[in-house]
Amino acid sequence: MKLLPASPVEQSLEGRVVVLSAFAVAVLAVVLYGQDYVIPALGFGVAIAGHVVSFRGRNRKRTFWGQVFVASLVVASLSYFLADSVGALFGGVMPQANFAILLVAVTSFDLKTRRNCYSSLWISLAILYLASVYAWDYPFGLLVLMWAACLAGFWSASHLRRMGARFALPRAAGTFLAGATLLGVAAFIFIPQPTFDPTGPLVVSLPSYAQFRGELENPILPLVQISGDTSGSVDLHFRGRLGDSPVMYVRTGAPAYWRGLVFDSYENGIWTASQPNAVYQYPPYVPARLLEPPPEANLGTFVQVFRVARTMPGVINSAAPIQSLYVPVSGLRRDAYGTFHTPDVLRPGTTYSVVSYIPDLSAARLEQDGSIVTGSLPKAMDAYLEKGSLSLRARELALQLVENTTSQYGAVMALTSYLQHSYTYTLDLGHVPPGRDPVDWFLFDVKAGYCEQFATAATLMFRSVGIPARLVTGYATGDYDPVLNQAVVRERDAHAWVEVWFPHDGWVPVDPTPSFSALPATRFPNHWAAAGLARLIPHLSIGAAPAVLASMGFLGVIPPAIAIALLVTLLWAWLRVRRKRRLAPLGSQAAPGESELLRLYDRLQQRAGRRRGPPETPLEYWRDVSAPAPMPLLEEVTEAVNEGAYAGRWPQPDRVLELEKQLTIS
Repeated sequence: MKLLPASPVEQSLEGRVVVLSAFAVAVLAVVLYGQDYVIPALGFGVAIAGHVVSFRGRNRKRTFWGQVFVASLVVASLSYFLADSVGALFGGVMPQANFAILLVAVTSFDLKTRRNCYSSLWISLAILYLASVYAWDYPFGLLVLMWAACLAGFWSASHLRRMGARFALPRAAGTFLAGATLLGVAAFIFIPQPTFDPTGPLVVSLPSYAQFRGELENPILPLVQISGDTSGSVDLHFRGRLGDSPVMYVRTGAPAYWRGLVFDSYENGIWTASQPNAVYQYPPYVPARLLEPPPEANLGTFVQVFRVARTMPGVINSAAPIQSLYVPVSGLRRDAYGTFHTPDVLRPGTTYSVVSYIPDLSAARLEQDGSIVTGSLPKAMDAYLEKGSLSLRARELALQLVENTTSQYGAVMALTSYLQHSYTYTLDLGHVPPGRDPVDWFLFDVKAGYCEQFATAATLMFRSVGIPARLVTGYATGDYDPVLNQAVVRERDAHAWVEVWFPHDGWVPVDPTPSFSALPATRFPNHWAAAGLARLIPHLSIGAAPAVLASMGFLGVIPPAIAIALLVTLLWAWLRVRRKRRLAPLGSQAAPGESELLRLYDRLQQRAGRRRGPPETPLEYWRDVSAPAPMPLLEEVTEAVNEGAYAGRWPQPDRVLELEKQLTIS
């Protein structure tokens, strides 16, 4: 096996500047999005000094003690990483990115060769990637473009400048980059998702080693008040204000309701959980085999990656039903209603991932599922039926609304539609008068309320007509961006809705609050951007693109025409670049004999079985390939190429013809 040729010493000052600039871009990303300042500032200052030292000593051999010094700094950086990631001795803020920053800083004292500079660039790219975990907006794309410009600048400075060309990109580079960008946009829009089923944890986050202490801690979620038990309660007599501060960010291919706690027992205006301490132990990564099988009508799965923005209770909010999940904690507990809990609160920066099913909750399917005959329900559903909590006139109202329905779905939609269209959603609601039933006060007096009033009234009315139902709290979708595939969830997105039990579809979410979808079933957004990384499970099959184009009629000709034009542009740009490289390496008009000599040089490289690498000079290449056996013709052609490239004395075409004859004879 042949070793890589020795990397030449990097003599370009401009190249060193753009390598340092690429590192600066990565450090800036960590500062802006990771909100970490000390290590990035320290690392960048050390890197400046390191680049100065390594550039001044680029032509001197490495000393033993110099290498010991750099190795000691690398070990010190590794020690910092272990101390911060395991013990959080330095705050535990982005320890991976800080370790990479320190690694670039200490190795900058030994950047002698071109290969060393490329290594520094790739590590800065890794830092930029780590910062992207915290980046949830479009301006981050500018940082990516800046880093790409630094990479192009280093390539230009290190390769074109050493051949005598001025510090600039080739003429065809602009055409090539424009064509590649347009082709990437077309691919982003039209290429369907590949089939992919996650089989392991999707994110790597620093674990929390806190252990469970006794029973589940009080979650103290928005809408949930502190009470005597460990599960909390929802009290309709009072509700606090919710602000606009983000509580979490969700990367997801499909917007959904982020389900939290479930309540099934209602009395005197207060919801509680009848089984608060029924818990089951799970490891941090819960695979699909440890959970329930997929729904009968399963449309696929999708991934959510949650990043906590502020301290939150130890409750895993996610789309339901869950296929698998990974949370960086010592262990998980699951309550009787399917909600997972962590041993301690979720702190800012904590990242966890969930894979959820997308059940088919279409109106056509639910219309065929279930009835409103109480006698046909399983015994386990008795806990979710009304037991005298609703007043007589509220019962009569519920029966009046469903008397003309013929299915459970029809009854659910009739009650939900009535609440959404006959009542007003408001946050300016006073306290329930003393002695009044909160549901009656909402239904017959104020006829206005917030989500808890709507969800409570719907749940109790469903139960009164024989439909099992329960109250759910969590968060609505939040501000969802379908291009970035992410949602910003704020305090004000705290929400309450209803889960209704259907015999064949299980617990189905229903939302009676005005301005919300009555049947908030999870589905992929209707947009073309099909290449988002978060949308890992297909909502378009491989054969879907032709069908989509056919449905566009005459306009369906436009996308293929654009794609063909892009391919032709890229092919033309590639051929132009290749021809220029062969015929005019100096960027000037070809001299007589120049083109013929370079073609001959290319044929000799083919015969030698290895082409000259970008870091090699022609003389270095000849010495390497001639080591096993002398190649006089290659030596002679190499000398001619050097004279032409560096002295401008290209051989006459007749002389090149003589050399070609020698190649033919040999």
